Amino acid sequence: MMIVAGVLAIFLPLTISTGLVILLSWLLIISGIGHLIAAFRFKTFGNMAWELIQAVAAICVGFYMRFHPLMGLATLTLALAIFFLVSGCSEFVLYFQNRSLPNSGLLLLSAVVNIVLFFLIWMHWPANSLWLIGMLVGIDLIAIGISRLGSGVAFRRRRHEATA
Repeated sequence: MMIVAGVLAIFLPLTISTGLVILLSWLLIISGIGHLIAAFRFKTFGNMAWELIQAVAAICVGFYMRFHPLMGLATLTLALAIFFLVSGCSEFVLYFQNRSLPNSGLLLLSAVVNIVLFFLIWMHWPANSLWLIGMLVGIDLIAIGISRLGSGVAFRRRRHEATA
């Protein structure tokens, strides 16, 4: 099922991307309502004020993303690019700290891939916002589906051998 869902996500990236933004917007709205309720449980004004600020921010961002999903999509794509940049930089640091260990080159490879992904997103942002998130979700779903399919077969084989 995950493989099929991944293929659909790759063929319908705008639909999947927009759906994810709408889901995230509702989660932010619900989270904001939770913060609003929690704010009145604090006894000090300072704690209540910070909780109210979080509530208002979550609700406003949630409603903005709900009514402007394409802008929310562009923002999520930019956040993803920043994530790849930060992740790549931290992977470089990890590589240089551990380069004497076996397979440390994989850390360097991961760092390079993350930095390349950052530049690919950054160079084409915001135009790639319409399809990128849906495409990445599709690739991830296919990879998870294949790994579960493969590990399920290996797990069943190991369990069968253990009982025999």
